[in-house]
Amino acid sequence: MKLELFSFIQETCDYYQNNMPAYQYAENQLKRAFNQIFAHSRDSVVAFRSRIKTESSLKEKLIRNEFYLHYESGEDAVSHLPDLIGITIQCRFIRNEAELYHQLFDIFTETSDGFSVCNAYSSIFLNLRMPQPQIQRNGFTIFRIDGYYLHNTMKINFELQIKSMVHSFWSEIEHEVVYKNPDFVMYDTFNRNMLGAIRDNLDVVDRQLEIMYQEISYESKRAQIGMDAEGFKTFVSRSVNELVNRKLKESIGFATDFKKCSSVIAQYIYICDFINGTNNRDKMIEYLELLSLLSEGPLDFTEEIFFDTPYISRDPFCMNLGKFFETKMNHDFRFHVFFVIIFSLRHGAVSSILDEFCRFMKSLLIPRSWYRERFAKMDPDTRKIVCRKLELIVSEALTDRGSIDILFEDNLYQCMVLFRDYVEHLERKYAGRDIIPDLNAIAGDLYHQLSITLD
Repeated sequence: MKLELFSFIQETCDYYQNNMPAYQYAENQLKRAFNQIFAHSRDSVVAFRSRIKTESSLKEKLIRNEFYLHYESGEDAVSHLPDLIGITIQCRFIRNEAELYHQLFDIFTETSDGFSVCNAYSSIFLNLRMPQPQIQRNGFTIFRIDGYYLHNTMKINFELQIKSMVHSFWSEIEHEVVYKNPDFVMYDTFNRNMLGAIRDNLDVVDRQLEIMYQEISYESKRAQIGMDAEGFKTFVSRSVNELVNRKLKESIGFATDFKKCSSVIAQYIYICDFINGTNNRDKMIEYLELLSLLSEGPLDFTEEIFFDTPYISRDPFCMNLGKFFETKMNHDFRFHVFFVIIFSLRHGAVSSILDEFCRFMKSLLIPRSWYRERFAKMDPDTRKIVCRKLELIVSEALTDRGSIDILFEDNLYQCMVLFRDYVEHLERKYAGRDIIPDLNAIAGDLYHQLSITLD
């Protein structure tokens, strides 16, 4: 007569085989769902892998974990098997593991039973209350999350793992050499220490691979010139910096740091000609030819910049900023170099190009689509007064700073964030209240905060 243990195992395997079509269906649905969920994370996700536990592995688990002592039926045992189906999201690097895990909190919503349901696929549940990463028996960590798929009324358990390439490689080694090898016990301590050292080395390899990947990606973007506008922006920035350094040495005998100025020039060209433009490839070719022409021809930084007509703008922001640039470009050498390049890269009258650049600056600091929605509940005349006043304060904070660093992208970004937060605060504070009596005090406070940001 067979031991009761083996009768239990056979009953469990029979139940398992009878429900295999449901498990296969759930596996396919889970893999398809997670593929869709992380469709926008292709830069970090390498592959999706899935498996249904084999019958031999099931038997091993039943014995190893003593399921026969804890459960009375095969159905009960299978329902408590957490990894009946295994789903692995294989990511590129170790840092991607935590990033992808935290994305799950935006994709799933917690329910009353403690599990979280997928917003897009209502049959998929995860236990996001589990602390992560989990500590394995070997002492190493892993992002491993219990879940279940609801197939009609049947709960089919699955385990979701998030692993980098090197951790996937390590898991295969550790699983076969340690977990599956009963002859390994006599060498256990020594070899586990050796395997731990191997894992540490793999972590170093991961970082080296990430550095290589970033460098290759960067070089690939540079190689995409003529097809990708973002890559072209990077190319223009580098080309302008190299052009200025070379021409400065030819013109005055020494070079200067022009990297940050080159970046804002590239951004200016990109926004004006590419972000919403047509025939971008033709325009890119034109700029390539122009940069080549400027590189081969004379570019003198010792001559004054002459205006065809004095700069005038109906926009107070642009008028203040444009007049500041007009006075600076022939007296401050850094501004002079900057605008020599600007006027060399753009076609048209000097005053028109300057006006275009001032409007570009305004669009960076005060995004038009956002700003037109502010103070919408005010009457039109009051709104116009408030908006014009705040715009002018931003312009005055820049011009009073008086340094070339007002053109740097990081400073412009910080000013934009401060201005956006400040305006949205005013909008909440003065909802239903008259802002005009406080407008001068508000302007002074905004100016002060911008000055600190630019300092």
